[in-house]
Amino acid sequence: MDSARLPPKVAFLIEAAGSAPSADNSQPWCFEWNEHNLTARVHRRGGFPEDYHATTLALGAATENLSAALQSLSLDRSSWFFGAPGADGVFARGPVMGDSEFPALEGVPLWKQRHTNRLPYRPAIAPDAADKLETCRIGKVGVRVIAGDGIRQVANWVKQASEVRFQTREVNEWFAASLRYGASPEDRTNGLHVDTLALPPGGVGLLKLMSDWNRLQWLNRLRAYKLFAAIEAANFQKAPLVVAIVGASGRAAAFDAGRCLQRVWLKVTELGLSAHPYYVVSDLLNRLHSNGVPEQCIEQSLALQDRIHAEYGQENTLHCLLRVGKPVGETLVSGRLSLNEIMCM
Repeated sequence: MDSARLPPKVAFLIEAAGSAPSADNSQPWCFEWNEHNLTARVHRRGGFPEDYHATTLALGAATENLSAALQSLSLDRSSWFFGAPGADGVFARGPVMGDSEFPALEGVPLWKQRHTNRLPYRPAIAPDAADKLETCRIGKVGVRVIAGDGIRQVANWVKQASEVRFQTREVNEWFAASLRYGASPEDRTNGLHVDTLALPPGGVGLLKLMSDWNRLQWLNRLRAYKLFAAIEAANFQKAPLVVAIVGASGRAAAFDAGRCLQRVWLKVTELGLSAHPYYVVSDLLNRLHSNGVPEQCIEQSLALQDRIHAEYGQENTLHCLLRVGKPVGETLVSGRLSLNEIMCM
């Protein structure tokens, strides 16, 4: 369906869901409208498979936005299905009824204001911020807020996992394929534009150098992966607050973790703060289970997994980390595909 023919309420709901964060801005969803029900389905874009943990997190985040948008329109959510996709790929479905008049909304919705800011964060933060961020719990997934010396420990997790990430061909190739360098509208909305990454001078050139796996392998013989990992963890270690999304393993829990992640991120936005997600540790934990860790990194990866289990429990996993604070400036916000581009074919 042409998005121009969508009822205003339906277009609003799709825009809300489609503005959710996703790994490398992959936007792994599409939407159907049959004049009565709106359906959201997983739809592969970029390198990430439909059943990948990061994809499921993104679907949960889109669902949280959709739920918030339904509430803002005073639409009944009790008859909606929200959940990890099954064989049909559906992760949200429900009726959109009521009069055609679009209600007046107070202010700009939080989901329109939320974005990723990768710049350094100022050290000061309101003392009650942590209390306001740790209330989310969905199913068997909840929030741990980390401050002070605890951040140093988690920053070391990020560094260790990043060392493995820079030695993992598949991760490097997926990331390289997502990068966009041009100024065309498509470059700004499809994938991860380098202007959103807050790179230092020379950073774009380094990214292009690292994007070629053969060149990165050569650099890694000089142990460059340790330098790159240290850079990756540097801003994280200086964060005033870190939020960990922790809970049970499995796809249903990952979906709930995505909802929880987005709920926290919207609260961060409401508090006038910014957030920067770090997925590298979670990705490593998932790769251990799928035999996706390079052989030379398995021992290091298992040791890191043991440390995380010791912190959060054997039955739990770390779904994502968020660096939270007041950034030193603003960066370009990642664009989104148009409504026409995210309608199911």
